[in-house]
Amino acid sequence: MKHGFYFRFYKMFKNEWFACVLAKIAYFIYLIKFCVNKVFTKKNVVDLNAEEALIIVNKIYPKPESNPEYCNPEVNNEIDLSIVIPVYNYANILENNIKSVLNQKTKYSYEVIFVDDGSTDGTQDILKKYENHPKVKVIFQKNGGIAAARNTGINNASGKYLMFIDCDDTVHNDIVEVLMSKAYEDDYDMVVAGHNLSKEANGKVYQVIPNIYPDCNLSGYKNGDEIMNLPGLPWAKVYKRSLWNNVRFLPGYWYEDTIILLLIFTQCKNYSYIPKAVYDYRWYENNFSHTQGGKVTPKVIDRYWMLLDILEKYKDLNVKDEKVIYTLILRHLSQYFYRDIKRCPEAEEALFILAAQLYKEWKPDYKVKLPFMLRQVEKAFEKKDINLWRLASVYN
Repeated sequence: MKHGFYFRFYKMFKNEWFACVLAKIAYFIYLIKFCVNKVFTKKNVVDLNAEEALIIVNKIYPKPESNPEYCNPEVNNEIDLSIVIPVYNYANILENNIKSVLNQKTKYSYEVIFVDDGSTDGTQDILKKYENHPKVKVIFQKNGGIAAARNTGINNASGKYLMFIDCDDTVHNDIVEVLMSKAYEDDYDMVVAGHNLSKEANGKVYQVIPNIYPDCNLSGYKNGDEIMNLPGLPWAKVYKRSLWNNVRFLPGYWYEDTIILLLIFTQCKNYSYIPKAVYDYRWYENNFSHTQGGKVTPKVIDRYWMLLDILEKYKDLNVKDEKVIYTLILRHLSQYFYRDIKRCPEAEEALFILAAQLYKEWKPDYKVKLPFMLRQVEKAFEKKDINLWRLASVYN
């Protein structure tokens, strides 16, 4: 929430320090508003146990099968970076993406892996024109979704580092140079850069909003791990290939990007953030977020099922940082979880109880320092008070 305030104020005043101060003041007022609303919010205890809740959710939307394939090619030391681009039905704008990726001004070697996920609009014909380009690999597969397409790219990537780009976005001609120079500077596991949010309507850009995080730690993460305040989006980053050796996106689910925070960030031993926008994320009327984001659908239950799969994989990675993973789980079970599952009202109470069960399973046997709003989420789960959880999730 603080970062949201910061970006609004920075857009107005173009001054990082002033925007940070105003963001903190705005958030303090926001907390006061929460406390007032909490006083007038009636307690609502959900009278379900976890077994009953699971039966209800299974009847509405049972757990999908998600079995990603793993293949880890030997790293080619002559390739610094593998860029993975999943493609599906963007023939009208794909050339813009391709040109921005291939026109890099850099001393680093890179390969670009386009994975066509069963396009039907002529996209394949565009990609075939680049099959003989020395930097390009083109792979065609049956439609399996963006997660499956990204996984195919990972399974065919042989660079020392990985980067993901969405096919409807564009990148600046120095993105490879900027990120890889920093990566090699101190052998970083991950390097993150800023991005521009490019808002479009009717094919025209009407607003460009820089999303560049300030130097100060606005989110107030309490456990000394500031990496968790960075955006968990897959793009505008480079990752060491080794971070992905035992991690893949989960096919068949929505919200497949969730793995970045819980499975990639938690593995990073060192990282760097570059306060420069090198990636243009296009926000337009046909975005998935626009076309699917407001629909009432049981598919939003993916939020719960996928979290179960991710946490099982986390155990396999043997990272063992209880404070960090517990804080991440609480964050996930509040603003992200509530924002989506409220779109399936018949399952909301049952999913709240299952979230409370996950909270109990992962809560350490010692007190973890948490931001104020996450402490409210804890209280909601302890008391099974769904109204407090709703309120805290909105204000988180």
